[in-house]
Amino acid sequence: MSEFIQGKTVIINQPSYALYTIFSDPSRIASVLPEQYRDKVTFGEDTVLVHVQGFELGVKVHSRTPFSKVEFEHYGQSPFPFFIAIFMEPASDSTTYFHIELTAELNMMMRMMLGKRLQEGVDKITDAIAAAAAGKVPDNMPQGWQDMVK
Repeated sequence: MSEFIQGKTVIINQPSYALYTIFSDPSRIASVLPEQYRDKVTFGEDTVLVHVQGFELGVKVHSRTPFSKVEFEHYGQSPFPFFIAIFMEPASDSTTYFHIELTAELNMMMRMMLGKRLQEGVDKITDAIAAAAAGKVPDNMPQGWQDMVK
């Protein structure tokens, strides 16, 4: 059963091309990832694999629409198929409307376990991206992530 989540829209004080440049090539994140997380994340030009508590969760770039959208699909040993789209629409020359959409194929048990958490998760990720783009570190981010936004 498909579950569709549309995250909230925020305004990020960065031009859309700058955001697109980061999200269209996930390997760019590798250089700013804090040292203590590097052994848990594997980057390729189009892929990111995160190894957490015995699970492997990954995404692979599915398509790119220059300066406005990057789509990702599940990759690796995902517990369920999912698709993520990141939207970036210029609000001005230096600001961007930004939101995330998630579509996940969930069985009834996964839907009951994750239901409302998916919306909360997408919105938290959106807030964290907006804060990082503004040079701030959200309160709930782990130690060491400050280096990513300097």
